[in-house]
Amino acid sequence: MENPMAFVPGRANMDRPGANVTPSELLGVVLHGLKEAGLADQSMPRVAETVARFTAYLEQGLGIRSVHAIGKDHVTGFVLAPLPESSGRQQPAVATMHLRRTALRLYFRIARQEGLIEGDPTVDLHLPPRSRVAVRPLTSDEIALCRSFSLKSLTATRHPAAFALAEATARTSEIPHIRVSDLDLERGRVWLHGSPKTATRWGYPSQWGLLQLARRVEAVKGGGEHDPRLVYRGTGSEESRQAASCIAISETLERAGLAQEPDVRPLSIVAWAGRCIFTETGLIDEVAWRTGMRSLDRAARLIGWDWKDHHEQDSKRSPS
Repeated sequence: MENPMAFVPGRANMDRPGANVTPSELLGVVLHGLKEAGLADQSMPRVAETVARFTAYLEQGLGIRSVHAIGKDHVTGFVLAPLPESSGRQQPAVATMHLRRTALRLYFRIARQEGLIEGDPTVDLHLPPRSRVAVRPLTSDEIALCRSFSLKSLTATRHPAAFALAEATARTSEIPHIRVSDLDLERGRVWLHGSPKTATRWGYPSQWGLLQLARRVEAVKGGGEHDPRLVYRGTGSEESRQAASCIAISETLERAGLAQEPDVRPLSIVAWAGRCIFTETGLIDEVAWRTGMRSLDRAARLIGWDWKDHHEQDSKRSPS
């Protein structure tokens, strides 16, 4: 693959990361990196537009010419800035602020991976929660962010595998029981054994998830065990197994900067998958079946959909 940093002038003589790199040059690197970040089709244009606006904000609005000059105040100012079409001075919607912060976390993540920036000015940027529910679905942009942060190194396989299984609707109580034999990579599915609260079913990982699970299989097969577990390798109690799986996912959420939000939990990943199923099918019973829920009410709560209110609205529109 072509080195995306080859065009940066004076790189070999830099005294510090990003010393001779302009925000516009970094933007080109970031856009290249976003193509490999596991973004959903609908997320890519949105995130790309956000980081492009951030670049314009830095260069045209603030006159910044070197990426090492980017600081927390610049990031905060951009995230909290009113929308261009807004006539008032009020802050943008909470969802808009979260989108901007998520896009910038990807931006700085890629910049650090390329050796252009040492820190991340978004780390201590706290925003109001996106919802008032106990657990909300992650957005597709946040899923892409977590995928990136699950890969602590080029050889890391456990954390991305755990996240991939959660994307396939596996709960932290189910993940410890999944073995290599439960994977059907050719058909793109994994058998989930269920739990006291969920039914047995096939889960369907994303394309990114299938790649991470295939990597994990190669890693665990080297141990000599006949049919090893994918994520949990210990012999602890049921509680300790679930706790280990919860920690593996929570660590990814923590690195992605989402763990401190009160409505984000490991179940938020499953809720994202349920929301995707509902967007695809429009059927709450399909959500319940594919997420292992035994109740339509619970499935609706999982994805944050008031299905009773929806039916009442349909009844009002129906002719008497």
